[in-house]
Amino acid sequence: MGSDPSLESDQFFSDDMLIVLDEITRRLKREVRVNLIVEKINCGEDEQLKCLQYSLHESFHWLIINDPKNGDIIYEIATKLNHNKAVIEASLLNVLSQYSTHDLTVYCSKEADKEVGFIRRLSNEELVEKQRKSKVTKFKNPILRSPLELNLIEPLILERRSFDEQLNWHQLKRLNESALDDAINKDRLTFILFLNIENIISKHTFYLWAEASKTLILRHSAVIFAALACHEFNELCDDYVTKPSDYHTIFAFKQNNIFGKTKELRDVNYYIDWVQLLILSPAQEIHSDDELKQIKAGKLELFDEIKSAITVGIFDDRNGNEAKIFMQMAENLKGRYHFVYLIKKSHSNTIYTIRVLEKRKRIDFTGIYEIQELTNFVVRSSLPTVIDISNGFTSDILTHQMQPLILFIDNGNGVEKLKFTKLCAKSPYIICTTIILNSSKSKIVNEMINSLQSNDDSKRLIIFLREKIYALDIKNSLESGDLLQLIALATINKPTSLNLNV
Repeated sequence: MGSDPSLESDQFFSDDMLIVLDEITRRLKREVRVNLIVEKINCGEDEQLKCLQYSLHESFHWLIINDPKNGDIIYEIATKLNHNKAVIEASLLNVLSQYSTHDLTVYCSKEADKEVGFIRRLSNEELVEKQRKSKVTKFKNPILRSPLELNLIEPLILERRSFDEQLNWHQLKRLNESALDDAINKDRLTFILFLNIENIISKHTFYLWAEASKTLILRHSAVIFAALACHEFNELCDDYVTKPSDYHTIFAFKQNNIFGKTKELRDVNYYIDWVQLLILSPAQEIHSDDELKQIKAGKLELFDEIKSAITVGIFDDRNGNEAKIFMQMAENLKGRYHFVYLIKKSHSNTIYTIRVLEKRKRIDFTGIYEIQELTNFVVRSSLPTVIDISNGFTSDILTHQMQPLILFIDNGNGVEKLKFTKLCAKSPYIICTTIILNSSKSKIVNEMINSLQSNDDSKRLIIFLREKIYALDIKNSLESGDLLQLIALATINKPTSLNLNV
């Protein structure tokens, strides 16, 4: 087999680069007492973290300068332009001079003194483009909902209901054309609902949004919370509403751009939390270990309740690559998850999720620093081990799932619940849920539970395998080694029939 000439050329260039770097390092140390610390990374052989962040489909030669002020700065040294050792030397000394109090080019060799180097700093956009795209995820998240979104209301259900509540604007600003134009063009956040009085879902959203405004205006007096009545300004609404769901969407505008939006429906607290997450986005900076201690207790500024999941980033340099990737990921997920970060000099870059309500209080990120990998980590680590559906659940959590789903019917036995939680913690790819016996306000849910138990109170572990359902005796089942073993044993028996009086 013949060798590839381009690969051989790249290898020769790499060899020349290392030779020149060694020569420069020795010369500068000897003549000007500049001590260069050089780390040689061969992406063709070593599984280095820096290599894994970028696509390796094409060969490249980069010089990475670790600037204490600005983090890693990356320069590209093109093979074709730097065609010999003298040109390579001129290129290297030119860029190194930018980070030294000395003009290092005066210490070049006689050969390099006659040459002009060719080296180019890569922009942030180029670096993002060159980042490795995840081909295969190491895990699949069966649920893509944040803790804030686990018990949302299904809009289709609201469509079938009547809405008899009196609409009150409370602290919402009532917009007209001029007020709307002024509000969305300001350099501050403006939250707006486009109300359609003929749309039941829109009316329900308006009721909750107006109730939320009473709390929000007290906490954020500089922010505009508003609505536009589309039955009064129909043509104006047409400029912003493009589909039916927009009538129950809260839009956040800033400088005439959509900063964020949500069409989800739950309760007043959902809107309060969502607004505050956007105001603090992409991540809330903390400045001390004392503040971090509060975070570890689940306490966050502006939020009243203890938060079940908070993702923390601790970085040595806010301009470092890892910190930038964290902030971009947080920007992509703004309004859905809680993010905080701490800049701590000489601290290794660390990301972890605090889970104060779980037995396992902390999950560390150990993957590659790329946006998709980090996003998957946040989604997975923020979910509770067992999802409590006693007060309702978002429909896509339990329906149309390819993964097995197990429901634990909680009758108040704490020992059983603890055993179930431990089993679930060992099986992250199985969806575990719990419901407190007879706690649901839904008659049909209570009927379903009673039907599954078939008058046998011990059958309080229900397994859903797509269209098949199995009810198991709780005492024997919880002694199983793991949930996969439990599912295998369950499928030996016939599925349970479900009889409802609808």
